[in-house]
Amino acid sequence: MTNSYEELISSFESKLERLISEYESLKSQNALLQAELNRKENEVKHAHKKELEIQENYDHLRMARYLNVSPKERKISKQYINKLVREIDKCLALLDE
Repeated sequence: MTNSYEELISSFESKLERLISEYESLKSQNALLQAELNRKENEVKHAHKKELEIQENYDHLRMARYLNVSPKERKISKQYINKLVREIDKCLALLDE
């Protein structure tokens, strides 16, 4: 009877050691995945910031192109700028609400 209990205890101890080992392995794997996730999130933030900068530069170049044109094109540019000003005014009005 004692032999049976010793076998159960031995079996339980080995299973517990295996469980602890798997837990430690998963814990370290989780830490690696968290670090990778943080790295990827930073990359996405950087890419988004870069995209906004590129879009802003594109808008500036487009506006500069409209300003360096013939009188007819200058009139179109003036209309475009007026449209932008109206959009800004609308946004400001929405912010004041």
